[in-house]
Amino acid sequence: MGSSTPAAVRVLIADDDVLVRDAYRAFFAARGEFTLVGEARNGTEAVECYATLEPDIVLMDLQMPGMSGIEATGAICAKRRDACVVALTTFGTREYIVAALRAGASGYLLKDAGADNLLAGMHQALRGDMPLSSAVRRQLVATVTSEESSPRPSADVGLTPREHELLQWLTKGMTNYQIARQMYVSEGSVKQYLAHIGDKLGVKSRTQILVRAIQLGLVDPHLADPD
Repeated sequence: MGSSTPAAVRVLIADDDVLVRDAYRAFFAARGEFTLVGEARNGTEAVECYATLEPDIVLMDLQMPGMSGIEATGAICAKRRDACVVALTTFGTREYIVAALRAGASGYLLKDAGADNLLAGMHQALRGDMPLSSAVRRQLVATVTSEESSPRPSADVGLTPREHELLQWLTKGMTNYQIARQMYVSEGSVKQYLAHIGDKLGVKSRTQILVRAIQLGLVDPHLADPD
C-alpha cells in the first residue's frame, strides 16, 4: 500500500495590486504544499470568495478600495469562528495592527518579512498559533496599555487557575506546542483551554484573547515585549 499525499493547503489572497497577486501566484505555484484557490481585488470580493471557496487560509491586504481588508476580516471572522485570516501588509502602524487583530485576524505579517518568514507565519496561523513579528507585538502592547479602559476584577471573568496559567505563557508569545510542554498537556488540550478562555472573555481568536487579557489586567503586558 502506498502512502497518501497530504492535501495541499488551500490559499486565498486578497490584494488590489495586480503585480502583488502575480507574485503570490508564482510563489505558491513553486510550492506543492500550497494551492492558490482564489484571488480577490478588494474586501467585498474577499468575503465572497471565502464563502464560495472555503480556503484554509487567507492572506489579506488591509488597504483596498471599497471594503477594506480590516472590514473584510471582520465580516469573515464573524461568520466563521475558525477562519484563518493573516493580515499581510506594508502598514506596521498601531492603528492598522490593532484594528486588524481586533477584527479577528489570526496574525499580522509585514510584506517585507521575506519568503521564509511568510511560510513560517502561515504554518503558525494554521496550527492555531499567533504569527506576530517582535515589532508588531511591541506596537500592539503599547497601544493596548495606553488606552483608557475600565477593566473588571479578574475574579469576575471566571477563569480557572489553569486558564490563568495558560494566559501567562500565551503573553510570552509561546506556541501551542510550547505551552503544552510547559503545562504537561496535549496541544489539543491547549486549544480547548483557549476556546474556553475566549468564550469567557467574549472574543474569538488567539490574538484577541491576548488583547482582552491585557485590557482586563489579567496578565502583565510587559511579558509580551521580547525586548
